[in-house]
Amino acid sequence: MNRALLAERLAALRDAFDASFSEPARTRAEEPARALAIRAGDRRLLVRIDELAAVEPCRRIVPLAGGPPGLLGLVGLRGRLAAAYDLAALVGGRTRAGAGGATAGPAPRWLLVCAEDPEIALAIDEIDRHATFSLADVRSAAGERDASEHVTEVVEVDGAPRGLLRVAAVAATVLRRAQRGAERLEEDR
Repeated sequence: MNRALLAERLAALRDAFDASFSEPARTRAEEPARALAIRAGDRRLLVRIDELAAVEPCRRIVPLAGGPPGLLGLVGLRGRLAAAYDLAALVGGRTRAGAGGATAGPAPRWLLVCAEDPEIALAIDEIDRHATFSLADVRSAAGERDASEHVTEVVEVDGAPRGLLRVAAVAATVLRRAQRGAERLEEDR
C-alpha cells in the first residue's frame, strides 16, 4: 500500500472517529432488556439477567442457627460457599422452612447468584420463563402490590404487571443486616 493511500485511509478513520462524538448518544432503551420471570413464595417478579452471575439448581443448603432474617444457610456453588437467602422473606412474601425459624413451604428449587456479590444466592421456587421487554415499558411500582425498597418498577408480562426486582438492592440489604448482626455479636463480647 502506498503512503498516500495509507494517509488518506488514516485521515478518513480519524474523521469518522471525530464525527461519532457529534452524533447523539444511542440509548439502551431501544434494546430489549432480558429477564427471568420467577416466583418466590407468593411473589411473581422479574429479575434482569444482567444482574445475575449465575442461576443454579438448589442443592443441599446447610442451615445456620441464629442468622439474620431470611438466611436459609450455606450452599456450595462451583467450589465456593455462598449464603443462601429466601428471596420471598426478603421482599415481604411468605417465608419457607429454615428462614427465620418459619416452617412453611417446600424447599427452594433455584438459586439466583448475585452478580455484584456472588457470595449471596437468592433462593426461589420457580422460573416461569425468559422474558424480554422494552425499557420504555418500565413504569413506577408506586401503588402496586409488589412495590418495596427492592421492587421500585413494574413491567407488563403476558398482560399482568410484574415487579422488577433490583438484585443489587437485595444484596445491599443482606449485607447491611449481616453487618448489624456482626456488630451486635462484637458488643456482646
